[in-house]
Amino acid sequence: MQPSKGGITSKVPEPDPSYAKWSRLAFHEAGKVYTLLDYKYMGRSKVASGVMQQQFRFWVKKNGTEFPLIVSIRYDPVTEKVFTILMEPETYRGTLRIL
Repeated sequence: MQPSKGGITSKVPEPDPSYAKWSRLAFHEAGKVYTLLDYKYMGRSKVASGVMQQQFRFWVKKNGTEFPLIVSIRYDPVTEKVFTILMEPETYRGTLRIL
């Protein structure tokens, strides 16, 4: 909050977090297949030389069943070119869906 004229404080909008672009992409892709209920940013990690990964955990619903879904976006950290978007129900780890 920053003071403004007249002693009233105004809230300065905060910049998008560094993962905002990837969050929007994860929402878009997961939303094509599932009804999205909630999500949490899991973090960024280096997968290999020249490959970074952003991970999100969504709580989703499909065919009347709710479950956690992990969405992993792998990309080039320099060009931000997306290599893969992986979606895996958390209970079924090991069977990845590659888009």
